[in-house]
Formats: sequence, structure tokens, C-alpha cells
Amino acid sequence: MHALLLTITKYSYFGIFVALGLGILGLPFPDETLIAFVGFLVYEGKLNYLYAYVVCFVGSSAGVTLGYILGRTLGNRLIKRYSTRLNISPDRIQDAKKFYLRYGKFALFAGYFIPGVRHLTAIFAGSSIMSYPVFAAFAYSGAALWTIVFMNLGFFLGEKWHSVSVYSNRYIIPFVLVVTVFLIIAIYWKGTDGNKNEHEKQK
Repeated sequence: MHALLLTITKYSYFGIFVALGLGILGLPFPDETLIAFVGFLVYEGKLNYLYAYVVCFVGSSAGVTLGYILGRTLGNRLIKRYSTRLNISPDRIQDAKKFYLRYGKFALFAGYFIPGVRHLTAIFAGSSIMSYPVFAAFAYSGAALWTIVFMNLGFFLGEKWHSVSVYSNRYIIPFVLVVTVFLIIAIYWKGTDGNKNEHEKQK
């Protein structure tokens, strides 16, 4: 981890882009901690806030898009081979798959906030032949929110940026999951009401 942070400090925006892209794709980088460190560098005046945010967003979006393309072209065969090479346990794959199947496209949005899930949801989306516009809408909006939350957290924590995982596990992950469930319920309820109204009009 220390070597990764030194690399980011040395190569600045390019280092951030590469590290986040590879991290989202599945390499064992602590992505939230990495973005919080970027926020800390902004706090210290070593990086520009807007440039840093854009690079973090583009890097994470590039990683998730590549995962989607791999899932779309290679399908479920990739998941076995991919997980073996990156030492992702079968249990974690099953957890991610259950989360994706349960929440569908919302898993792309909320999955960023759950370690072990964000690395696989894009591949599941690709292998399930989710259309690219739907994938892009949920994956990129999730990347935008995830980036700004953890970058701002690193900025406001300042010298205590390294404690970001504590805040993430205690507050951010539960909050995002609750919001996701409420969104799913609200959209489902709205769709049900729409179908009822349409049915009544046909009568």
C-alpha cells in the first residue's frame, strides 16, 4: 500500500488513473483508501480538486467499462479464470452474484461502495447481456457518487485520511444499501401504479 501511495505521489494524475482503473478491474488495491489519499493531497494543495475528481472518475469508469466488455465477450468462463488469478474466493463470487441478481442494475450503482462486489458487478452485467446504455447510466453515476464521497471524506479528514475505512464500514455502506433498497421499492411501486392506471384506462 505504501509503495502504491508513493507511486501516486510521484506520477500524480496519471498514477491515480492507472491505479484506480486496475483496482476497479480487480487488482488488490484498496480503492476507497486510494481515493481518500487523493482527497488528502488536495487538502495539502498538491493536487487540484477538479482535476483530481475528473481523473478519479474517468479512471474508475475505465476500469468498470473494461470489466463490462470482458463479461460481454467472454461471459461466465472469464469469472472462474478471473477469480482464480486474482485470488477472489468462490464465496465472494457467490455473494457478488447474489447481490447482482437481487438488485440488478442498482447493484452497479451501489456495488462501488462494497469491497469485493464492485470488482465483479460489471462482469456480471456484461455476461448477462445488459445493454450498454443501461449499464452506463447506473455504472457511471455510481462512479461519480463513489468518487466524490471518498475524495471529500479524505479532504475533510485531512491528516486522519487513513481512517476512511472505519467511516465506510460504519456509516457509508449501510446508508448506501438502505437508500438502494428504498429506490428499488419506490421504482417498483411506481411501476405497479402505472400498470394499474393503464389497466383501468383499457377498461
